[in-house]
Amino acid sequence: MASHACIDPKHHVHDAPGFVHAVERACHERGLRLTPIRARVLGLIADGGKPLKAYDLLEQVRSGEGAGAAAPPTVYRALDFLLANGFIHKLESVNAFVACHHPNTAQHSVPFLICDRCHNAVELEDKHVVAQLDERARALGFMPQAQTLEVHGLCADCARAA
Repeated sequence: MASHACIDPKHHVHDAPGFVHAVERACHERGLRLTPIRARVLGLIADGGKPLKAYDLLEQVRSGEGAGAAAPPTVYRALDFLLANGFIHKLESVNAFVACHHPNTAQHSVPFLICDRCHNAVELEDKHVVAQLDERARALGFMPQAQTLEVHGLCADCARAA
């Protein structure tokens, strides 16, 4: 069975400069400002290939070309902007960040599959799962404000190697 491109972990982010350019276009269309530090953090996340923690990003920003002594609040503010505008996702269970496969959409909920061995994270694009959770919550009288669904296990490659 062939895998659908949208469940490939590198779908839309295999080209970090292209991804940053797509976000630049989205920012322009939405009247947002993608500052150099925001673009740098976004590029590092897109280029990472795996979820990155804030302090790993801080170290990479500090060691980059022309980088000064970037302070943690600078990186956290960049992450906050990127999260609030739907350009990245935060994986709560591992406290790390990944690029969103759809930088042209607003912030949205998506389930993630996280490999506990290689640490890859796959954005599972399944609107039915998100809608079903929302519907079940509402049926119970619960008013959902946000969804975080992260499934831990082994990816296909790691499961084969086990």
